[in-house]
Amino acid sequence: MITDVVIKDIYKKFNKPARVEDLNVDYFVALLKDHHALRVLEDEIIVDDLDEYNPFRRFLMRGINAILEFDKMVAFVFRTHILFFGKENNELRVHIKPEKPRSFFSRLFGRE
Repeated sequence: MITDVVIKDIYKKFNKPARVEDLNVDYFVALLKDHHALRVLEDEIIVDDLDEYNPFRRFLMRGINAILEFDKMVAFVFRTHILFFGKENNELRVHIKPEKPRSFFSRLFGRE
């Protein structure tokens, strides 16, 4: 199960882009092909299931920090977000990394 603690650890552990050769992109695209229309085009991955103007439709492989496989999901980890692709269905979830927490005094006095 992917909890908030797991997501926080993913962002902490995978905070720098990985080498494209180490990502094993072809394996994960083949794993997800039954439920997601993913294709690799030179140095980017395109999700054909999404609308043309969706910001998550195309992404560069050099921006991927890691690709992780879970029981029912495959996570494409980026610096500011994670795309979770379902392995058993066509589910796609996006997790946006939260901003840094505000200091105690800014929360106390309502300043930003």
